[in-house]
Amino acid sequence: MIWSELRAQGWKYGCIALAVLAVAAAVAATVFHIQNLELGRDYDAAKSERDSARAEVVSLKGVLDTERRKAEALTAIAEQYEQDKVTNESTHDALVANLRAGNERLHQRWQAAIATGDLSRTVASAAESDAAARDREESAARAVRAAADADAQIRGLQEVIRADRK
Repeated sequence: MIWSELRAQGWKYGCIALAVLAVAAAVAATVFHIQNLELGRDYDAAKSERDSARAEVVSLKGVLDTERRKAEALTAIAEQYEQDKVTNESTHDALVANLRAGNERLHQRWQAAIATGDLSRTVASAAESDAAARDREESAARAVRAAADADAQIRGLQEVIRADRK
């Protein structure tokens, strides 16, 4: 009898113990699932942030490449402008030398000043005449150089605008 009572009571306690174990397992599974969901959300958020950062890096590299190309283009334009200024200086010197040597002649407008100046003077020394001729030659060369410098500057500015619009 005792044995049968114990058996009857044992099954009852066994079932209760089994139910407690089942509830504990369910609670543990739920906690594990919640933690995995949180980890999954954290992982997804970190992955999304990583992807955004990569896209930003690619975008910034593109901006840097564009700015680098623009800077290189502007540097090339500036170098060409400086080279044009040097060329204009040597052209100026060559024009003065050619005018003095008689290899180049002034346009009739510039020659008219010689005739008018000679008529208005009653007496001029040879030195003053040479000085006036040299002054005219240098003035003509300066005018040509100023025009060439202006052309070089305008070309450079136009290139800057073209480079900026690309």
